Amino acid sequence: MSEFLRDFVSVANYFFLLYVVCYAVLLFFAAIYGSVVSDRRMKLKEYQATLSLQDMTNYFPISILVPAHNEELTILDAVSSLTKLDYSEYEVIVIDDGSTDATAEVLIEALDLKRTNRPVRLQTSCLPIKALYESEGQKPHIMLAIKENGGKADALNMGVNLSSYPYFLTMDADSILQKDALQKIIMPVIEDSRVIAVGGSVQVANETLIRDGVIEEHRFPSKPLVLLQLLDYSRTFMGMRLLLDAFNGNMIISGACGLFRKDLVIQVGGYNTNIVGEDMELVVKLHAFCRRGHIPYRIVYASDAVCWTQVPSTLSDLKTQRRRWHMGLFQSLGIHKEALFNPTYGSMGLLSMVYYLLLEAVEPVIELLGLTVILLAAYLQMLNIPFMIWYFFLFFLLSTLVTITSFFMRNYTLSVQLTVWQAIKVILFSFIESLGFHQLLSVYRMSAFVNYRRDRHHWGTIKRDTHTRDKEKNTG
Repeated sequence: MSEFLRDFVSVANYFFLLYVVCYAVLLFFAAIYGSVVSDRRMKLKEYQATLSLQDMTNYFPISILVPAHNEELTILDAVSSLTKLDYSEYEVIVIDDGSTDATAEVLIEALDLKRTNRPVRLQTSCLPIKALYESEGQKPHIMLAIKENGGKADALNMGVNLSSYPYFLTMDADSILQKDALQKIIMPVIEDSRVIAVGGSVQVANETLIRDGVIEEHRFPSKPLVLLQLLDYSRTFMGMRLLLDAFNGNMIISGACGLFRKDLVIQVGGYNTNIVGEDMELVVKLHAFCRRGHIPYRIVYASDAVCWTQVPSTLSDLKTQRRRWHMGLFQSLGIHKEALFNPTYGSMGLLSMVYYLLLEAVEPVIELLGLTVILLAAYLQMLNIPFMIWYFFLFFLLSTLVTITSFFMRNYTLSVQLTVWQAIKVILFSFIESLGFHQLLSVYRMSAFVNYRRDRHHWGTIKRDTHTRDKEKNTG
């Protein structure tokens, strides 16, 4: 038995060494590639003539869908900023998904919405409307649908049914679109008719001063938890999203900022109301539908189309969020498991699905097994402590470099200036993010496997706060 355990530990050591090296190298390559692509895009903006979106032949009207459930603190901020976007023609549709607070009342009173009884063509499945309100003689046109509680996916399906335009954009009720976001996110569609979906860049709004969709002041996060999430977001959106974009392999478009071609979404049945990862599942479903139907398509990432969103400010809310995300990832991979390693699905099946399964979905489990093997090796007196120390030091150093590179490239693209002390703080917290915060997130993601069958349809709740711009007015 002892000999078997020794052989097992030896084989496991090689496996974990290979796994961690591949993971670290991939992240580092993604960060370098993302930096190069971001820099190239920034330089192109300086020398390229901007295509006028005011010309009626050079734009597509867009429906903005805002699902909301108990969002009375942030909904007016979000909708008010949407009325001031720099875009020729769009509509705003808020779907109140059975709120028990004053979400609907806040909008009706502030925007003077009037009740209407116009019919709704149900092209995707959703629970019925209780009441429908609209603005009168206002541009953009604003609509508020109050419906039975069916979850975010059900609310989005209702929004698709209510929308008037060929493209729709989804955003969260606690988020704010940057004023030029519609211009930037529709540009890939104008440039390439094959584009059926575009993901925007989601940035941390906590403590940022925003007025009417314009960033007046980028404030450095004062809360350590917010700063750690800012570093995490930077690595995600400035690294892997851009790398996956290179071979049409993006499988995730954040629900906080995503543009879709409506007719194709209707053809695939809309959002899946039986899972908590409806945004990822829709993207994977669109990939599969186009691949099986031999439809030329592209799903792209527009890093300059920015949406500002609140991130959790407490550990309990962070756990709820990351647990939900990981559960949604597993659900999406499970529903479309036939695409894994399947050449019929192209880069999605052969590359993206493999990445998300091996380096995202099961990564927390592998980390736990790795810790178990270390303890077993110590028990068998097989632990090479000097090698292990150097091994982990190099891994965390590489991970930290990835985070630092991604963060400073993010600041470059957003034209954010840092003080010397803030830059030092970012570097210090990048080490904490790699050694401590990452492991905490792994524990939270592991919790997605606990009571999975009971909780697989539950979103959980996250505490909201008013946006910084309102606090400024209240304290000024």
